[in-house]
Amino acid sequence: MRGDSRAEVLLPMLEGVRKVPFVDAGHVEWAVEVETERRLAVELILDWASIQKSSPGRLRPCANSECSLFLLDRSRSNTGRWCSMRACGNRIKARRHYARRGSERPAAPDGASAVQGG
Repeated sequence: MRGDSRAEVLLPMLEGVRKVPFVDAGHVEWAVEVETERRLAVELILDWASIQKSSPGRLRPCANSECSLFLLDRSRSNTGRWCSMRACGNRIKARRHYARRGSERPAAPDGASAVQGG
C-alpha cells in the first residue's frame, strides 16, 4: 500500500469472503465467493497479496510523487523506480536536467551584459 497504512485496513473488505475449491480439466482451482459489488476489490487484494508473497519487495509505488500507480520490478537488480520509464521516469529525469541547466546561465560573450529584450 502507498503511505503508512497497514494491511489490516483491508480486513473489513475481506470479511465473509470464502475461497472454494473446484475441479476444472483435471486441476484443482479456487473460486472466490463474495457479493458482486465487492468482487473486483477482493480479487485485487488477493492478487496483490499473491504478488507480495511470490515476489517480496518487488511491488512498490512509483517514485514519482505525483503518480498514483505502482510498479512490479522485474529487473535483476530490483532497482526499478517508475511505473513507466516512458512516462514518469522521463518526466523526472527531464525536470532534474532542466533544474540543473536553469542554474547554469551562459556567460555573455566578450564581457557584455546579458539583456532581456522586451
